[in-house]
Amino acid sequence: MRSWLVLLLALVAGCPAPTDPVYPPTGGAGDPGGGRGDPGDALPVRAGVAAGPPHRVGKLDDRLIDFKFEGGQLELELYRAGTLVEQVVRNRYAVPVTIHWQITSADNLAPLSPLEGVAVVPAAPEPMGAGEPVVLAQLRQINGGQRYRRELYFTAKFGDPRARPTEYVYRLPYPRGKTFSVLQGFHGAFSHRGSNEYAVDFDCPVATTVVAARPGTVVAFNASAQGSGTTPDFLEDQRVNFVLVLHDDGTLGEYMHLSPSGALVRPGQRVERGQELALSGNTGFSSTPHLHFQLMTASEDGITKRSFPFELAIARRRSSPPVQGQRYTAWE
Repeated sequence: MRSWLVLLLALVAGCPAPTDPVYPPTGGAGDPGGGRGDPGDALPVRAGVAAGPPHRVGKLDDRLIDFKFEGGQLELELYRAGTLVEQVVRNRYAVPVTIHWQITSADNLAPLSPLEGVAVVPAAPEPMGAGEPVVLAQLRQINGGQRYRRELYFTAKFGDPRARPTEYVYRLPYPRGKTFSVLQGFHGAFSHRGSNEYAVDFDCPVATTVVAARPGTVVAFNASAQGSGTTPDFLEDQRVNFVLVLHDDGTLGEYMHLSPSGALVRPGQRVERGQELALSGNTGFSSTPHLHFQLMTASEDGITKRSFPFELAIARRRSSPPVQGQRYTAWE
C-alpha cells in the first residue's frame, strides 16, 4: 500500500495548544505576569500580517513548545503589558515554517486584530537558533482584575509558499546498482493527490540506504517512530520517520517511511548529490516497506503542501518523470 501523507509534518488540525493555560489578573507595577514558570524580560517582536506594526510587549506570560522534531521546534508565546496581550510564534528550524492558526474561546479578552490567519514564520539562523518572533494576534484584557484564557489551534507545514523549483534533474534516491520499481508515481490513484500529487514511492526493502537526490542542507528529521499501519493514528506526525533536505532554490526534498534510528545525517549538515541520508523502512501510514520521495514546500493556506513535478536521471544523458510500474536502476 502507498503512503498517504497529507498530515505529514503538520500539527493535527483541531488540536488545541496543550493545557490552554488560564492566566491570573494583571497585578500592576512589578507584577511578573503570573504565568507558568519564570517570566522573561520584554522582547522585541515583529508583527505578522494580521497584527500591524512591531511592538515591545512587557512580560512573557507563557511559552508552549510544539511541532518538535530533530532540528527545531515552534514556540508559541504570550506576552502581556498592562491589559495588552500578544500571541507570538517563534521558529527554531533553519527553514521557514508556514502556519494556519486560530484563537478560539477567548475569555476576558477582546480582539484588537483578526483571530485567524496564515503566517510564514522566518527561519532560524541555524538549527535550534532563535528565529525572529512574529506577532499573530493582539488582544485586550477586558477586566484587569480577573483571569483570562484563550485556546489556540494551528497546523504547520515546512517551507515558504513562495519557493519554486529551478530546473534540475534528480538522482535516483538509492545506491548505484540497486534496482527498484515505482509502486506509485505522479497522480497515483491511491494517495498521490493534493499535498502528495507529484510524489513517487519506490519498493525499497527495509534498511536500503537512501541517498540525496539533490544537494542541500538537512533541516529536520524524525527517527523515533516505530511500526506502521493504515489506521488514522498512523497519520500523526510523530508516527513516521523522515528526512527533509532544503535545496538552494528554497524547495524541500522529502524522504519518508524511514527505519527507526535510521538517520545518517544531522540537522544543519550540508549533503551532496548521492550522499547517504538514512535507511529506508516501513513507518507511518503504510502497509509495505517503501521509500516515498517528493519535491515540495508549504502551500499558501498553511494546511497543505505544494508538490512539484520533477524528472529523474534514469541513464546517462537520459531523464524521465517516474512512471508507475517501471523499474529503475541507479547508475550514478
